[in-house]
Amino acid sequence: MIPIDVKNKLKNGDRLSGDEIGGLFLEADLCELGLAAHEARVRETDPRIVTYIKDRNINYTNVCESGCLFCAFFKPPGGQGGYVIGRKELGDKIREAVELGAVQILLQGGLNPDLGLDFYADMLAFIQEDFGIHVHG
Repeated sequence: MIPIDVKNKLKNGDRLSGDEIGGLFLEADLCELGLAAHEARVRETDPRIVTYIKDRNINYTNVCESGCLFCAFFKPPGGQGGYVIGRKELGDKIREAVELGAVQILLQGGLNPDLGLDFYADMLAFIQEDFGIHVHG
């Protein structure tokens, strides 16, 4: 449930504090939060217009040391079935997305302890140099 003082701030378009945002994340009903977001969108933009972008989610690795209880996707480090995609496969996925009109790539992956900062920097440089597409990661 969204507290009444936070509801009033949302209705007035006032900024929320970090604690208020955290409270919404932990306690707000998803449907009620979605309705509040819709009301903010209608208040801030032309309510007759809703925009979308074409993008593609790319999972660069399923190896993850976190083991979140909600995730049925991950493989533990050293476990069977773990992967890290290479540049060819990454490039193929991006190329296919661009051909279908995508303007953004969403990179998702596990917390793979074998991937250092260089892996991510190289992956992002490859994407920008070869495709110039926006990355949401």
